[in-house]
Amino acid sequence: MDSIRPRGDAFYSRLFGWSLKWRGTQPFLVLGSGICAVTLPKINGAQVLTRLAETGCEGPAIAVLTQQGPRVAILAESDGLIPPRISLPPHVEVLAWGALLPLPVDSGRAEAHAEWLSAPDPRQRWLPSLDAVLAGVRPR
Repeated sequence: MDSIRPRGDAFYSRLFGWSLKWRGTQPFLVLGSGICAVTLPKINGAQVLTRLAETGCEGPAIAVLTQQGPRVAILAESDGLIPPRISLPPHVEVLAWGALLPLPVDSGRAEAHAEWLSAPDPRQRWLPSLDAVLAGVRPR
């Protein structure tokens, strides 16, 4: 058995309490149970992550390859209230309730479809609120 799965389980499941689903050697975060992800085009990602850091609301962020092209997924804490799509800025989506988000693995594989832009910190396991992330996504 590949050593990626035990490392992924230890890091993501045991340390952070995240629910995982595995497809081969690729772990996926099962969104729900208070965790959602705000996604936007990667071209806008650095600016949004900077705004979130300026307000102290930074959290884990992943660059992912999707059918829509490269996107940034920012993990957030949801309180069960996900805003309707029409209320979000164009090209911004909120993934929740059973959606799967690929998680990075430190395997060095060239075919990896996810990489941390801002890795989760074991010393700071809280996630920013969905409202805070959405405030950072909207231009001032």
